[in-house]
Amino acid sequence: MKNKQNNLIVKHNKLIEAKYKLSLQEQKLILILASRINKDDENFNKQVFSVIELAEILGINKEWYYSEIKEVTKKLINRVIEIRKGNKFLQVAFLEYAEYLEDEGTVELQFSSKLKSYFLQLKNNFTKYYLKNVIKFESIYSIRIYELLKQYERIKSRRFEIKKLKEILGIEDKYSRYYDFKKRILFQAQEEINEKSDLEIDFEEMKTGRKVTAIKFIIKKKKNLPKELRFKENIEKQEYSPEVIELFRLLPQQEQLEAHKKELEGLLTEHSFRYLKADIDYAKKAQPDNFMGFLKASCQGGHYSTAEMEKKAKEEELARKREEAERKRRELEERIEKKAREMAVERYVLLAEKELKKYNQEYEKMTEVVPEKFRPNKKDFIIGALEDKFKEELRELIIES
Repeated sequence: MKNKQNNLIVKHNKLIEAKYKLSLQEQKLILILASRINKDDENFNKQVFSVIELAEILGINKEWYYSEIKEVTKKLINRVIEIRKGNKFLQVAFLEYAEYLEDEGTVELQFSSKLKSYFLQLKNNFTKYYLKNVIKFESIYSIRIYELLKQYERIKSRRFEIKKLKEILGIEDKYSRYYDFKKRILFQAQEEINEKSDLEIDFEEMKTGRKVTAIKFIIKKKKNLPKELRFKENIEKQEYSPEVIELFRLLPQQEQLEAHKKELEGLLTEHSFRYLKADIDYAKKAQPDNFMGFLKASCQGGHYSTAEMEKKAKEEELARKREEAERKRRELEERIEKKAREMAVERYVLLAEKELKKYNQEYEKMTEVVPEKFRPNKKDFIIGALEDKFKEELRELIIES
């Protein structure tokens, strides 16, 4: 299977523009299966794959590859694609079946027979591209947008209403803010297509009033493909420091684009990790339209977050002082209680007859309202009363001093 990434994928344009939702692994499995079709095939042939090799291409942990591949094919069998062709509207599952041969470690797959006219014996209205140009993409939307633009490669541009493009991508109910759609979908697709495929794309925003309502993609065929795109199956990604990775993970989800790791790495050469972390937190609260631009301005302008950090430092210092004061208060109270107890025990022995009579009367009053099982003995009652008295006296002495 590792030598199959140069295989050609040929699809009817209606299939490319059809409405469906797949996970990245499901989409890649469909592409791998489509790349096995030969131009002379008149029917879908069963295709047998090594489960281990499939798991490797789909990025599945080998420890769980068998169960996860089964889950992928199970879900895929239940996925429905909707295709409109003239006055015909078809709803159909991608796969006819998936059969596992566990002793051999293989799985047998076959497209639904209803899709024959969209994959086989195509004479016109089709698009073709090599599996290697999309198999390394990390976004399902990068694959879909690549196919849509590959259709118009010769025309060199393609225009979409935002609403229509989101409908094709199956995200009508997501990214209500154009900014989020641009960051999460358009920028990521542009980055992946330009880096990993045979196309180079850009896009222009088209407005109705002040609102962006359409996108015009500019499509170019790369003249001199990088050697790694022509021959190397695994494109190595640049490794970054743990500090860069941690800062990257702190970015809003829509800003977690591979290119921003490089920008963070550059910022770390001039600014400390602590300051950058604080500035990212500050920018997230501000929610600017251009997040990375705002973050860079924060760094270049002496850090917008400095005041926030100083405020936080003051709050932390105040909390520390409060905690210290509370600790000292508890220690003092413990000393007062200990000293009052010692004084009460000593005084009890020296009580005059008049004082003892007074405490006896108080004890008798207490017994009238407190049930017997909850009453202290007379000695403990008197010592307790003396202890309370000495506590108050000691506290007053401390306050006066």
